[in-house]
Amino acid sequence: MSRTLIIPLLVTAIVAMASLGCSLVGRAVDSATGGAASTLEAVQSELEQALATLPAEMGEVVPVLPFESDGALPTLPPLPDELTGDGATIRGSLSYPSEGIPALRVVAFDVLGEEPVAEVQTQPGESSYELTVPGGVYYVVAYTLDGTLAGGYTAAVLCGLTVECSDHILIPVPVGPGMPAEAIDPADWYAPEGTFPPAP
Repeated sequence: MSRTLIIPLLVTAIVAMASLGCSLVGRAVDSATGGAASTLEAVQSELEQALATLPAEMGEVVPVLPFESDGALPTLPPLPDELTGDGATIRGSLSYPSEGIPALRVVAFDVLGEEPVAEVQTQPGESSYELTVPGGVYYVVAYTLDGTLAGGYTAAVLCGLTVECSDHILIPVPVGPGMPAEAIDPADWYAPEGTFPPAP
């Protein structure tokens, strides 16, 4: 069968079902009302007349669709520049579970291998940071300079860091050159030892 007739035949089947539906409804209503289904019978007649001409007319106007395939997977378009490339930015606020904020190292780790990709060292008392990374998905962890304490951007941070917030899993942070990440605060200093990657 020619592919040119596939869509017309589908349309034909749909119209035929509609015609049959009209006929059945018309008969049911007619038996219940004693002839009040004349309008439906008229619609059925018009549909049957249209049905007789559909294949020829549709075959002339419906284009042949590309059903052929060589079995190869389609090539996907590249990701937009907003999601790839260099120059993505991660920003956030800093904190520390003591009086004053010491100098910290804030590190972005690639989520796949937990390898450090970028870091910045802040000054004592500095309450914010900014990292520049390639487009990707990252974990963000702040460390004291001696590496003994670490605070991460975790589910507990999003929860509010209350006593009920017991989930210390790191939150993946997606960024791109046109999609900076803001308010990424590595404020969870209460996770059990070994929860975060060791200080690089």
